[in-house]
Amino acid sequence: MLIYASLHNPGKVFWLKVTDNIDLIDGTMANCYSLKSEAGEILIDAGTKGSAKKIISYYTGRGMKPVAVLITHYHPDHVGGLREVSDAFHPQIYVPDAEMEVISGKEKMKPAPSMLSKVVAGIMKSAPVEGLKKASEMTLPGLTVVETPGHTPGSTSYYFEPDSALFVGDAVVIKNGQTALNKGFTLDMKKAQESKKIIEAHPASMLLSGHGEPLRK
Repeated sequence: MLIYASLHNPGKVFWLKVTDNIDLIDGTMANCYSLKSEAGEILIDAGTKGSAKKIISYYTGRGMKPVAVLITHYHPDHVGGLREVSDAFHPQIYVPDAEMEVISGKEKMKPAPSMLSKVVAGIMKSAPVEGLKKASEMTLPGLTVVETPGHTPGSTSYYFEPDSALFVGDAVVIKNGQTALNKGFTLDMKKAQESKKIIEAHPASMLLSGHGEPLRK
């Protein structure tokens, strides 16, 4: 069952209302979500480098700012806009434990075996970001970490208990109302398949992926 509410556009800032607490920011290539928590507004993933202005406009246009950013994995369509978002709002940024060195610019990203993944890794570069914290250290109210490796070494999902929503990044993508794996960009298919089973068995009633529409289980 797909979930969508209305498209909003005050001041030409577009977003889709998924629930009362969760918005899908429009036009960021890989899906970026903003959720309202007890701690304040929280951004899930930061899109491509070109997505940063849309994310920043979403918050400034509503007189808000994110207190934290949760990154699901290190691919450039999920962290490309992180540097600009960080500079604009100075939120606390949590990233997968195994991918902190890549996102901070100390190590290079390991692409998946496909030629397309290698080409994209060579073309799309993300600016390094400082002041990162490991996802395992996150203590935000209502949120818990679910380890879902395979798509990338540290691919991480985040469960938002108040709305029973699981943000899965690209651990699975949603196609035709079903969960699937993005084989062309997945590093370890065996682990990804295991993580897919974890996601499908998770008690969350809603899956929010980096690609595809929200899905109610």
